[in-house]
Amino acid sequence: MRLGLLCGLGPESANDGYESALGQIDEADRLGLDFVLFEEHHGARGCPAVGSLVTAAAARTSAIRVGAANRQLTLEYPTNVAEDFAVADIISRGRVVLGVSPGERKAEFDAAGVSWDDREESFREAVELVRTLWTQGAVQYVGEHYQFPLEVEGQPGWRRQPYTPPFVDQWRRGQAKPDYLPMLPRPVQWPHPPIWVTGWKRDTIEWAATRGLGFRCSSLETDDEVRTKIGWYSDALEAAGRDRTEVDVALTREVFLAADGDEARERALPALRDHVAAIRAEAIDEQADLAIMSDLDEQALLDRCFLVGTPFDVLDRIKSLQADSGVTHLACRVWLPGREHFETLECIRLLASQLHTRLVA
Repeated sequence: MRLGLLCGLGPESANDGYESALGQIDEADRLGLDFVLFEEHHGARGCPAVGSLVTAAAARTSAIRVGAANRQLTLEYPTNVAEDFAVADIISRGRVVLGVSPGERKAEFDAAGVSWDDREESFREAVELVRTLWTQGAVQYVGEHYQFPLEVEGQPGWRRQPYTPPFVDQWRRGQAKPDYLPMLPRPVQWPHPPIWVTGWKRDTIEWAATRGLGFRCSSLETDDEVRTKIGWYSDALEAAGRDRTEVDVALTREVFLAADGDEARERALPALRDHVAAIRAEAIDEQADLAIMSDLDEQALLDRCFLVGTPFDVLDRIKSLQADSGVTHLACRVWLPGREHFETLECIRLLASQLHTRLVA
């Protein structure tokens, strides 16, 4: 199992908070953790400029994978995302991961003037467009929500540019309206950087499996809900004739470790209470049936959702999930508003020295 970090940086993280987060990533890179993901949100919670942070982290690290946890592709034109993460992949020398999500907060879509009701259909088109741009040369894409190049017409789907010698680059053909264009530059990884889909709805999870895309469970699911959803994903992979070795399956958890378990719980609970309250206040329809949205008490949340205590307190639960569901990556959110920088660094060091060494084998 690969072990990494999840960073959610809101407005309260501005200035020194961003530098502290990048310093924590430097430490994770030095200690040999496997990846770091940035969580995208707009407004009061989360980071609106995930691409910038991914590129910044890529430029200052040497080995750790860097990426987005839930890039909401439909909030802007997907070509922009494809370009940004291709550049980050070049800067990182092939260490980028693109985690994507159909959308998680209606207010973010309203603010961007994007239809919330159409997000699933446009999200699937956006993922296909990004993957097409990353893997093809001069190409044309026609969908219901997106066209590339803009306003191109034709049958739905993507097509490579027909070759008629002598070949002339598009930008040397004068003012003719292009019917095919390449996306430049291209990412380093072949055929493209890993794409992980975050989804709550069964049809989204099964769609990701049929396309051979990775799957990430959010931190909102209990251990039993994780087993159920990864079961849907695995069944869809098998039905599509795909193998689990083709894909990554990631799990996100709120994590706080200390040498003393009681101390860890006492120090973690204030920030976790605020975090759960914010989640419950902003729940979308797809999350309404999750156990965390009900009146689970704090002990149930600690036992079924969060990983809090000593490294040995949480190791058996992680191993059980790994054995039952085949989770390949664990993304740990070790920082929440109100948690001190030194506490987060301490937790990262315990992750690396006590958990990573036991899980990566």
